Amino acid sequence: MCGRFSQEAELSEIKLELKVEQLELFREFRPAYNIAPSYGGGSEQAFVVRTREGQRALRLGRWWMIPHFWSKPLKALPAAFNARAEDVAEKPFWRRAFQQYRCLVPATGWREFKPEGKVKQPYQFRLERRLFAFAGLWSRWVSPDGEVVESFAVITTPPSPQAAVFHDRMPLVLPPELYDGWLDPAADAQPLLLDARQRCFNLPLDIYATNPLGNNVRFEGPEVVERFDVDAARAARALGTKAPVRARRPAPARGSGADPRPANGPPEPAQQNLFDGSAQPLVPARKIGR
Repeated sequence: MCGRFSQEAELSEIKLELKVEQLELFREFRPAYNIAPSYGGGSEQAFVVRTREGQRALRLGRWWMIPHFWSKPLKALPAAFNARAEDVAEKPFWRRAFQQYRCLVPATGWREFKPEGKVKQPYQFRLERRLFAFAGLWSRWVSPDGEVVESFAVITTPPSPQAAVFHDRMPLVLPPELYDGWLDPAADAQPLLLDARQRCFNLPLDIYATNPLGNNVRFEGPEVVERFDVDAARAARALGTKAPVRARRPAPARGSGADPRPANGPPEPAQQNLFDGSAQPLVPARKIGR
């Protein structure tokens, strides 16, 4: 699973690294450190597609894919923010997007949560290069009210030996030389997927503990991805004191425009424990992506 990632790069970096030629943004672009999935409006994040004219465009979409054919209320969606690499070619939910609507999801890192006693300790995963891209699938859906909504999912794959210590899945990181093929709807995606998965398995990773402050999805800021002294925190808990961490005020109240989930519109997509990083999808029996 990839349930949290960061995108700290500036717009100029993304344009240069991912060779973006068009900007199709409906709000000011801003870096984000604690991105969590949501099918609700107001939570949109950047992704890169190829236009009909063959240019790369940077757009904003919801990180929880809503397929074009969806006709039920959004609260009935399965947990569609991750798509298993083993399923994308066969499962109807993903198949059309895998064939024709592939995208790049810019990222500078992702986080996993490892149970350590009574605490779920977050760990940040980085690459040697600051900015990279997850393999993604995207969709354009029209609501019953006529609203056009773009959304995406991050493809996941079995973990590398390094990542397996922390989780049984990891996001599929694309090497830059596969970007063109991945974005080309005319290209055969199967060999691209296999190539990316093989390379991802051997991908060198920088993995380090981060501040549990970021387990709360309402916190946003660079503290979320800073290195954290786990031993000092354990010692502080043993003594019944608080570890010396820099606090950051929570995001503004819901409806102010900064909350990752909207005050109006569909209900929240998951029952989120704000302090241990866990999330229970609304319909776990129909979960289709990890």
